[in-house]
Amino acid sequence: MHEEFWTVYAGKELPLKIPESNVVNIVKPHELPTLTNPEEVMRKLLEKPIGCEKLVDMVKPGDKVALITSEYMRMPYTWILGPVVVDILKREVGVKDRNIFLVHATGTHQTEEEQIDNPYSRKVFGPLSDRYKLVMHDCEKREHSVFIGYTTLGTPVWVNKTVAEADVKIGFGELSPHHAAGHCGGGKIILPGVCSRSTIGSMHRRVLNQKNEKGHREWQTGAYGNDERNEVRRDIEEAAALAGLDFKVDTVTKRPDEGIYGIFAGDPVKEFREGVRLCHKIQGTQIKEKTDICIYLSGARGNYLTSVFWYAPFFSDQVTKEDGIVIQVVSGEKGWAAPSAHQCFTPRIMAMSSEEIARLAVGDREIPSDARDMSCAWQVKKAIEDKNTFLVTEYENKQLLNDFGIKYVTNSFDQALSKAFEEKGRDATVTVLYQGAYGIP
Repeated sequence: MHEEFWTVYAGKELPLKIPESNVVNIVKPHELPTLTNPEEVMRKLLEKPIGCEKLVDMVKPGDKVALITSEYMRMPYTWILGPVVVDILKREVGVKDRNIFLVHATGTHQTEEEQIDNPYSRKVFGPLSDRYKLVMHDCEKREHSVFIGYTTLGTPVWVNKTVAEADVKIGFGELSPHHAAGHCGGGKIILPGVCSRSTIGSMHRRVLNQKNEKGHREWQTGAYGNDERNEVRRDIEEAAALAGLDFKVDTVTKRPDEGIYGIFAGDPVKEFREGVRLCHKIQGTQIKEKTDICIYLSGARGNYLTSVFWYAPFFSDQVTKEDGIVIQVVSGEKGWAAPSAHQCFTPRIMAMSSEEIARLAVGDREIPSDARDMSCAWQVKKAIEDKNTFLVTEYENKQLLNDFGIKYVTNSFDQALSKAFEEKGRDATVTVLYQGAYGIP
């Protein structure tokens, strides 16, 4: 008996048949109802926040207040929730319009000039953008940041000047899986959101250093790495505390822009930890055991080949035995990369070994590079090297894929699965892992 799984491949629905007796885990997103009135939920949270006093009790009438939001691609829903917060501060506290500042926190993703040219930079704050001063943080511009101290891990922290000078800092973001920090959200609005390139690079280098009893990576993404045991998350939270992040609002959303599953607001650490539990219910699946084979289905996101490198290696690694095989189904019919793809995933970089990429991440002077981008590339390459990776794709340059460390390339899922069973045995256990989901041990 075979079990049938459906995915989008090269723009079409494709059925994949897997022997039913071999399938141990099916890891996929779960549907929950979205909020019908997020504004009302936000007002209730402001009356009873998570782990801290009410926001109106933190603010005095003459205070300068910075509202800091992640970029539109993160779906923070600041355009809905921000006006609720401002309304409360003005009516109940008496904060003046001239003392309200909007800060666009893009980390390394956009320069100031790119933000100015991007209509989404104003859209993310919604109606607030037309009334209050909008600050576009640029991590590359030294004049944008001031030094505020060191984390206990030794990361020097330069933070946006407007944020540093504000009496009250309120952040808006989204909770979603992150390759090194467990999930986005919490203090991540400060680091990397409004820090300098130097600070961001220092934090990302920790990806190469940290281990637990099971080794690298496994506890950093999705179900893992959401507390201070992960040095990346610890660095983030300490930097946010240094910057004086007072209050954080995080959403768990249905993408793309289809509503909010939940809102969490209050202490930046406590609301983050609570919000992650909802993420586990939606994106996580309890697995029975790690398996010999993981089949990763990229779906419609796999139309560009760079889907091979973004999240698939991390999530597959977490559900697969150390000597296991990962079969990635990534059609790649549109070519190498979408225009907005991360610059770390270039053919030149991904053809390097993890050892060579590590040299770039820690600052090899011979080849100037960015620590943030190289730490991402290192994680991906390490995961590919540590697992036997097969690829089902329409991308034609198979030699290039072999150069990346992909062990077997084909355009036939049946051929890939047959070869995996040849290597692992007909009784090999299988996990089917859908894009947008992760396994929980």
